[in-house]
Amino acid sequence: MTLSSPITELNGIGPARAKTLERLGITHVRDFLFTFPRKYEDFSNHIAVKDAELGKPATFFGTIVKVKSSNGFYGKRRLFRIYADIDDDTGIVHCTWFNLRFLEQKLRIGIQIYIAGTVEASKIQSGKYMGNKDVAMRSPAFEFPSQASDRIHTASIVPIYSETTGVSSRFIRYQVKQCMAALHGMREYMPEDIITRNGLLHIQDAIRISHFPASNEELEHAKHRLQFDELFFLQLEALVRRSHMQHATSYACKVTDGALKKIIKTVPFELTNAQKRVIEEIRSDMAQEHPMNRLLQGDVGSGKSAVALVAAEIALKNARKVLYLAPTELLARQQYQSFKKQLSYPVKLLIGETKKREREEILNMLMSIDPCCIIGTHALLQESVHASQVGLAIVDEQHRFGVAQRKKLLSLEKGIVPHLLSMTATPIPRTLSLTVYGDLDVSVLDELPKGRQPIATHIVFGAAKDNAIIHMLEELHAGRQAYIIAPVVEDSPKRALKSATNAYAEIKKLFPGIAIALLHGQMPSMEKESVMNNFTEGAIQVLVATAVVEVGVNIPNATIMMIEGAERFGLAQLHQFRGRIGRGAHASTCYVVPTAENMKNTERLKTFAQTTDGFAIAEADLLLRGPGEAYGKEQSGFGNLKVASLLDYKTISLARDEAKQILDNDPNLKDHVVFQKKVAQKNALIHFE
Repeated sequence: MTLSSPITELNGIGPARAKTLERLGITHVRDFLFTFPRKYEDFSNHIAVKDAELGKPATFFGTIVKVKSSNGFYGKRRLFRIYADIDDDTGIVHCTWFNLRFLEQKLRIGIQIYIAGTVEASKIQSGKYMGNKDVAMRSPAFEFPSQASDRIHTASIVPIYSETTGVSSRFIRYQVKQCMAALHGMREYMPEDIITRNGLLHIQDAIRISHFPASNEELEHAKHRLQFDELFFLQLEALVRRSHMQHATSYACKVTDGALKKIIKTVPFELTNAQKRVIEEIRSDMAQEHPMNRLLQGDVGSGKSAVALVAAEIALKNARKVLYLAPTELLARQQYQSFKKQLSYPVKLLIGETKKREREEILNMLMSIDPCCIIGTHALLQESVHASQVGLAIVDEQHRFGVAQRKKLLSLEKGIVPHLLSMTATPIPRTLSLTVYGDLDVSVLDELPKGRQPIATHIVFGAAKDNAIIHMLEELHAGRQAYIIAPVVEDSPKRALKSATNAYAEIKKLFPGIAIALLHGQMPSMEKESVMNNFTEGAIQVLVATAVVEVGVNIPNATIMMIEGAERFGLAQLHQFRGRIGRGAHASTCYVVPTAENMKNTERLKTFAQTTDGFAIAEADLLLRGPGEAYGKEQSGFGNLKVASLLDYKTISLARDEAKQILDNDPNLKDHVVFQKKVAQKNALIHFE
């Protein structure tokens, strides 16, 4: 058996089971070895039944004294159940298994058996042992004495894998054990000096121990090696991308001090010191003949759009084009209106609903030599779109786009890579700055424009929500505007969530005479634009919306927000919603309404209510939900991490130092062929044999 052997060579895998496993990405022996446990059960507490403690894991060894089976309903489901009583001469364990018909052939009275699981109280009491109550176990792991020399299901520390229909954790455990024979063919790929310096196990040992550890200490050593490797390759990929950008060619876009002052004067408000600092960083980058690769992060309302405007004007004054990629039509339209007013060059909008004649005109503009700014959505990334003389590409809410999409935007002109300014209003924790965004230079807007008012946040339910609605009405009568956010468009019998349409109907009854509108993603584009224009101009006082208003909406007169079904949103998303208010001279309030009262005190909602610091919220969101959910699974690296954590700053730093040293000594990785393959096969598993 080798790492490349098909899984059909393993005992217990026929054609049907092989097809099921193929859907899970398991086709070869190596795939089982890289299917790591999601957790471990500690069954090292091998005791007598009389010493069992309720709620604690334990392993027992005894004799089967009773077996019976039945078909019936368990809750609403019809299940096959098999019962067995295990006697160890000190007490009896009443065991129950569900839908395991093969156990009818395995469990026989008089046979000895190991069982392991969590001890529960038993409803049945045999009274066989004086003063000792019987206990119970549901679906315990089991093994027979013939397997005792190589126990994998009831040994001290047992791996638990993610399960799916037809593929149980027990089955995976059995197959992984078979695959261990192929580990001898796996060669070490990490340089010995890195292994020694960082106290790492060799890869064969790390994989073997990660599946079948003898102790928790041994397991931690194995996990450290696997975590280090994942983070090392993430760092290596980021550093190679950075190197490629530094060796690419772009148009130098230079501007004198006097010209820059004139550009800044066109901004309709005074720039903060943070904005001025970041503009200087961007100006310096864009003056080079290799592309800028800069991430601009700033809290909601920190003025990223103003910085983008200045950067765009610098490129345009150098007779270059600007491409602005937005994640939604709503944001694209908002930025189009803003840039059209501020820029002294032609600005066009390219979205899915752009009419054919106008689209052709824009495509011709992109191929001309004249400077212009094209703002668009994914329509900018279509195969038919080509461009020349592109000086700057701006990606707004960049975490909404995958690596391939950003790459497409940067390859519209053959031989030239435009300067790239990525922007996000979702602050990036430093661990992500070092890993997923390790190829970018990072600028931070850590200062809000003058005059911004603090936002008070309250979690409300029942009578407190009624008071919040009264407060909203008072604000409306004072001439202010309000948002009501809902998690879904329509009501559903499957989910007890407040929908936008339901909230809209309710608020219209409560606020007669108040101009109220509904906005959601399923509406026609022109209708959405009309609603937003009316809200911007103040013709609409209350906007009931879904998450379409998460970014890019700037209404200084809006002072109050109510978020229904708040527990359905991530922390960072809630923070984005809240950032739609507090943009003017008046104090603002955000009311958070959970679906049920018992959800009021969830950790996420409490964190949200206690702080308006976007970086603190981003760290908490990363911790609570993980990077895939918090920042989008398409982001580089999220899908590849099986063992490592992007919160592990210490290991990230160690891995980055080692990756940097490798590239410093071997920039093209000619002496590290395995590493070269890994980088070349981005987002694909590399296997070492």
